[in-house]
Amino acid sequence: MFGRVLAKSLARRRSRVALAVLAVVMGASMASALLTTSYSMNEKLASEFRQFGANIMVLPRSETIDVGLPGMSLGSVTEQRYINESQLWNIKRIQNWSANVLGYAPFLYQVVSSRAGGSDRQLVLTGTYFDHAVPQVPMGDGGDWTTGLRTIAMYWEVSGGWVERDDDLTGAMVGTDVARKLGLLVGSPFEVNYTDPETKEVRSADLQVRGIVTTGGGEDSQIFVNLDVAQNLTARPDKVHTVQVSALCYQCPAEVIAREIQHVMPDVEAKTVRQLVNAETMIMMRLENMMGLVTAIALGASALGVMTTMTTSVIERRREIGLMKAIGSTNGSIGSLFTAEAAIIGVLGGVAGYIVGYFLAGLVGQSVFGSAVTLVPVVIPLTLGISVAVALLAAVIPVRRALRIEPAAVLRGD
Repeated sequence: MFGRVLAKSLARRRSRVALAVLAVVMGASMASALLTTSYSMNEKLASEFRQFGANIMVLPRSETIDVGLPGMSLGSVTEQRYINESQLWNIKRIQNWSANVLGYAPFLYQVVSSRAGGSDRQLVLTGTYFDHAVPQVPMGDGGDWTTGLRTIAMYWEVSGGWVERDDDLTGAMVGTDVARKLGLLVGSPFEVNYTDPETKEVRSADLQVRGIVTTGGGEDSQIFVNLDVAQNLTARPDKVHTVQVSALCYQCPAEVIAREIQHVMPDVEAKTVRQLVNAETMIMMRLENMMGLVTAIALGASALGVMTTMTTSVIERRREIGLMKAIGSTNGSIGSLFTAEAAIIGVLGGVAGYIVGYFLAGLVGQSVFGSAVTLVPVVIPLTLGISVAVALLAAVIPVRRALRIEPAAVLRGD
C-alpha cells in the first residue's frame, strides 16, 4: 500500500520530482568530479613532486663528544661514520610502505685534484648510483629493481648523456661549473688524483665526460662517477656518506617512511627534507580545501533547490495531506512518505550526478593537469551517500510543515 501511494505520488508530480533530481544532480556532479579529481590528482601531484628530488635523507648515526677543561669548553668532536652500501637494499624492503619508495641514491664525497688541459683544480668527486640494479629486490617480470640518480634526479638538465652502466669505470658526469673551470666538453678526457692522508699514496683515475649537469645547486660544482670508482680511489670499500631517498608520500607522511627506514637500518638516521615535504603538504592541503569549499557550495545550492521544490509540493498538496490525516493517516506515515520521496530523489540524483561528475573530472584532469583521471570505485558510494544525505536534510523543513497541517482547517478551505 505504502509503495503504491509513493509511486503514484511521484508519478503525478513528475515535473516537480525532475526539478528536485536536477538540483541534486548539480551538487552530486560537483562532489563526484571533485572527489574523483582529488583522489586521482593527489597521487599524480605527489608523483610529480618526486621529479624535484629526494625528500628523505639517510645519514649514519654519529656520536658527538664534548672536549675541554673544567669550566671551559673547547668545542666538540664528531666521529666520522659511514653507511654500509651492502645494507642499502633494505630501504626498499621496509615493512608497510616499500611500494612508496620510488628510488634512492648513495653518495660518497671526496675532495680531489682534477686536471684537464693544463688546468688543475681542487673539486668534489661524488660516487653514486646512476642506474643500479638491486638483485635483492626482484621484480615480477623476472628482472631486478633499479635505482639511482636517473630515478630520483629527474630535475637534472643533462647535456650529452648519462653514465649508463655500473661497470663503466671511466665515465663521469660533471657539473656545469666544473666543465667551465676545466674547459671540459662532452667526450673530453680528464684526470682526478687523490692523496691518502695516512699513507700519502697518490691514486689516480682517468675519466671521460659522458654528460654535463645543470641544476642551479651544489651539483653544478661536483664530478659524479660510479660508486665503485670513488670507493676504489679513496680506499673505502662498501662505504657511503649519505643516501637520498625519493618516496611517494600521497597516502602517508614522509616521516612514517623515514621511521621505517630507521627500523630496518638501526645504524642510520632518516630525516625528511622539511622544505620539500612542507611544500608538498601545503599545496595538496590547499587543493583539497579549495575542492572542499566548491563542493560545499554546490551541495548547499542543491539542498536549497530540493527544499524549495518540496516546500512548494507540500503547499500544493495541503488538501491531500489533510484528507490523509482525516481518514486516519498518522504523522509518522506522512513523514515517512515525504522522507521516502526525498531518498528516491537523492538516489536518482546521485547516480546521474556521479556519471556527469566523472566526465567533468576527465575534462578538469585534461585541461588543468594534462592527465586523464582514473576510475575511483570508492567515489560511487560516497556520491550516493552525500546525495541522499543532502536530499533528506533538505526535506526536514518541508516535512515539518506537512506534519503541522490541520485536516479540519484545510478541508474547510482555510
